[in-house]
Amino acid sequence: MKKFLCSLLVVAAGLLSTACHDEIIQKLDELEDRTDELLLMCNQLNENLGTLQNLVEVIQRQDMITGITEIRSGNTVTGYRVNFVQHEPITIYNGSDGKKPLVASRQDPDNRNYYWTVQYGDDDWDWLYAPDGTRMLAVGVLPYVTIRNGMFVFSTDGTNWIELGKADGEDGDQMFKSIDTSNANYVIITLTTGEVFKIPTYSAFLALKYEYDKANESVDAQVEIIRATQEKLTWITSIDPILDGTDTTGLTVSLSNGKQFSIHDWTTTLSPAIFVKRDTDGHLYWAYTIGLSPETWVLTPEGKKVPAETGSVETPLVSVTRDTDGQYYWVVITRDSTEFLRSKVAGDWQPRAIDSVQRIFLSVDNYADSLVLVLKDSTRFVLPKQYSVTFSDADGKPINGNISMKGKTETVVRYQASGNNPSLSLLTQGGLSASPSKLENGDPCFVVKTDYGFSAATAKIVAVFTFPEDVSPVTIVKTFTVSKE
Repeated sequence: MKKFLCSLLVVAAGLLSTACHDEIIQKLDELEDRTDELLLMCNQLNENLGTLQNLVEVIQRQDMITGITEIRSGNTVTGYRVNFVQHEPITIYNGSDGKKPLVASRQDPDNRNYYWTVQYGDDDWDWLYAPDGTRMLAVGVLPYVTIRNGMFVFSTDGTNWIELGKADGEDGDQMFKSIDTSNANYVIITLTTGEVFKIPTYSAFLALKYEYDKANESVDAQVEIIRATQEKLTWITSIDPILDGTDTTGLTVSLSNGKQFSIHDWTTTLSPAIFVKRDTDGHLYWAYTIGLSPETWVLTPEGKKVPAETGSVETPLVSVTRDTDGQYYWVVITRDSTEFLRSKVAGDWQPRAIDSVQRIFLSVDNYADSLVLVLKDSTRFVLPKQYSVTFSDADGKPINGNISMKGKTETVVRYQASGNNPSLSLLTQGGLSASPSKLENGDPCFVVKTDYGFSAATAKIVAVFTFPEDVSPVTIVKTFTVSKE
């Protein structure tokens, strides 16, 4: 009996030892699994820290997104691959890939720099401080998170470690709360901390660029129009429509001096309109308007109006630029300054008022012999077409085929012929005579003379202009009737 009890105790002890051993092994396995899970979580956290730092760099470099590709696991979107104009692509993952501690970045509103932050559990967030006690910039410094002695720790040099909190393996918050790609103009990335990264898309920038390119072409057009009308010896060689499908949205005008300009005055534009305007001193200056805002002079840094006449032309340009708040604004750029316009291009990339067509010209009339452009202040420009001739009296008043004269008098008819070296032949009847001449300033003209008995019923002048060309000459015939006063 005694031997039996001893044997039973030995067997029981062996069973107890085996049970304890198995429990210890199980707990060690669980601890190892938890440690592996925590280390995996640290690896994911460190990967996200790198992604977050890249986002800050993108914003500070004023980069733009060119495209986004979804990363899927089956039918579930688990992340995004984001491509940029300048920066290397980055990957942002959804899901529970960010756990305690929550390391993120936040912009200091005072200096607009981004710094690393940390939040552990339900505690309030705080700046992440380096061993020397200074806040850690989110660009140029990348913290590395791991586990030591059951604690989350971070380091920037692998030597000095700072504790973040206990590594208990509990799930925490995600680093990236949401990624909104619904807006064509911006991608909005929101962190769990509430910090928002708003990065513009390149397609939206190109749309804006198209708008301000049109505005700048209209500026160039006005410069060339002023020069052409003041040079007098410049004429239009061709006018071609600018088409959007079958709709005409503007004109491209080619000049005899080799210059070309485009007028985009048929379509609604979101950009400011820059135009020349005559001031009370009789001179032309640059002005602008945007949306429904009032017309405003473009000013130099000294507060002076920018002249727009030949000999003093300083051409302003329209553009967009980001201010220190990260938002886009319309600007007008002159030689010495960049002036922010009063209407802000807010989060939707549009000025505050877009319900009006921003026309540079009050009217654009394409006649058979000329292009007539009238500014909003009624300033009128007339550009003659090639092989056209215009006539005026000695005072510059237009003559449209009818002249009134007394007997035994003479009058001067000034003309401007648009073409290369035209010759003039004059035919008369009814007691008239006419001969080519030139004014004191060199402008061409012809002089008409009457005798006492000229016949108003039959008095006519026929002016024949011949333009020499390589293939065959071009002839323009103009007829004038002369009435008796």
